[in-house]
Amino acid sequence: MKLSISLLLTTLTLGLFSSYEAMAFGGPPGGPFSNGSYFPNDGTFSAVVRGENLTGTLQFSTTTDAGAPVQFEVVNPDTGLPTLQDTNSGRGSSGVSTVYYDGDTFSGNSQGSLNSEASTMTVMFQGDLAQQGQQSDIIVTEIITGNTNQREINYFDTVYLSGAANCRTSNAFPNQKFDGDGEAEMQNLTFPGGATPAVNAIAIPISVTGVRLSNTASNFFVTDVQAPSANQVNTVINN
Repeated sequence: MKLSISLLLTTLTLGLFSSYEAMAFGGPPGGPFSNGSYFPNDGTFSAVVRGENLTGTLQFSTTTDAGAPVQFEVVNPDTGLPTLQDTNSGRGSSGVSTVYYDGDTFSGNSQGSLNSEASTMTVMFQGDLAQQGQQSDIIVTEIITGNTNQREINYFDTVYLSGAANCRTSNAFPNQKFDGDGEAEMQNLTFPGGATPAVNAIAIPISVTGVRLSNTASNFFVTDVQAPSANQVNTVINN
């Protein structure tokens, strides 16, 4: 009888300990609250970006397949009004970003790439700030031989901010967090007198911290952002 009672108490103790241990470590392996188990590659995340004179927020989804449908914002060149263009499928990873740098606001897109098994997350973002937009300047000069040299300068004037960071993920009951370091780059055109505009770039070290919001991908509007660019075409006209 004493042996039976001892076995019963031992069984009850092990059962209680196992239940407590499962709760303390977040539940069964593979569950959304399991501490130390893999979270799915599909998910929606929120992140904060910080740097010198820079702060911003990102929200993006990661997927293992095509992902949730997305929409592009397209601006009508005649009216200047934005319209939404539907796509048939997702892009695998999509999101939005709002970043403030040196007094300016850069709105655009963000992406994430999650490797649950390696506990790593790569975070990227892009945004722009409209300036003069698409411009063309034609400069005509006379050559000594009597011919004319026509110099056409085409440029797209915008201020463009992009960045990326490599992060480590960690399971923090009852959620998943990530943090890491990277670099952002601000690009803009400079206009030296009489010369073709040049692209100027400034590198900014950044840190990223974020958290998982859900285990499913969300639908985001994707904005068309563009970096500054310039080119020159020379043409000799025979008089």
